[in-house]
Amino acid sequence: MKAKPAQIESLEKQICSIFKVALIHGSDFGIVEDCAQRLIKIVVPQRDEFSLVKLTKAHLKETPSRLLDEGNMPSFLGGRKLIWLKEADNTLLEFVENYFKFIQTDTFLLITSDALQKTSSLRNLVENASDGLEIACYTDDEKDTRLLISSYLRDRGYMPDADAMNLLSESLVENRIITQSELDKLMTYLGDKKQISVTDVQAVIPKTEVASFDELCHSVALGKQQQADKICRNLLTNGETPVSIVRILMAHFNKLLLAVDMSENGISRDEILKKILRANQFKQKEIMSTQIYLWKKSFILKVLQLLLETEKQTKTTELPAEVVLERTITSIAGIPKKIKRL
Repeated sequence: MKAKPAQIESLEKQICSIFKVALIHGSDFGIVEDCAQRLIKIVVPQRDEFSLVKLTKAHLKETPSRLLDEGNMPSFLGGRKLIWLKEADNTLLEFVENYFKFIQTDTFLLITSDALQKTSSLRNLVENASDGLEIACYTDDEKDTRLLISSYLRDRGYMPDADAMNLLSESLVENRIITQSELDKLMTYLGDKKQISVTDVQAVIPKTEVASFDELCHSVALGKQQQADKICRNLLTNGETPVSIVRILMAHFNKLLLAVDMSENGISRDEILKKILRANQFKQKEIMSTQIYLWKKSFILKVLQLLLETEKQTKTTELPAEVVLERTITSIAGIPKKIKRL
């Protein structure tokens, strides 16, 4: 079955009784992550270390039987169990086919992935299965972003006035994880105050911060290393974390991957820019056009893999996270020169 992100909660009954596999995919990792967390909350509302198991393609490559072993093993403390298979692609088709065939428990398999084409074998398998749920996540437009901001604040008892709402929708980037993180910062600043004014927004989410994020992404993607290093240091000085910067870069290169893919499929540059840029980003058309012309899919995929590894390293290595981030930015900013020499 095919569904939209907004339908997840309305499908709770089927998720709990009919579906055994869900595939959530899209170019915006923030929306994919948000949808995954909402689905997990339905399947294992009282999650513990035994009810939620996370696997990747690397795990299955190392131990091919692990997915079926985990699927047929009930949760140690009872209740339903969920396996979250991350970073999936079409090479895992046989593993998912076998899951549909051989799992005898009610263990739920959640698969998350980057954007998959309509011709994707994995996507078609899940979508056409009677007990499969496929959810494609597309980048939020301005209307979606305003709705997200409004509902996120309202659900927590906060109410922005009209001017504050306009400033929030203009200032926040089109990635749900970053948007929610910024709104959390705003609510922490407000404390018990529930009415949000423009002054409150400006105190926590200055518009220049978004411009700096955009400038960082463009500098890195165009190989302007010194400029990228300077902007990165400014963001860190102003309180941004290395992880948030890595995720902003991932969102940008995911968008660039989508644009390059559309370009290779014959879609016009104007049409691509309409799809990947919001209305208030019209000034970025020329600079994004340059990146679409410059980058190839194979290099973008390498960058995304490097950013994934960087996010892990910022949490696990003894090196300061800032050092890990700066090394990654240096590596990525060096790629455009290599591309131009090809």
